[in-house]
Amino acid sequence: MNKDDIPPPKLPADDPDRCLECQEALEIAFQDLIERAVNAGWNEAEACNAIIELADHHALAMIENDFLAEQIAAIFKKG
Repeated sequence: MNKDDIPPPKLPADDPDRCLECQEALEIAFQDLIERAVNAGWNEAEACNAIIELADHHALAMIENDFLAEQIAAIFKKG
């Protein structure tokens, strides 16, 4: 496995430590992304804040997509 690979999960989906395992799996890619942003001229805090905002927006979009899918399914069940 090279440094660009993200290892797959070893723990089952319901394991309480799976989130920590995911964080560990993403750590190298995260550090690399921060380094690349700093090398491009952003400071570390700006890069971290941007990643936080991007993750937040992505999570909100996933929630909205799930809600919309539920609404569409409910409409088709009625018809």
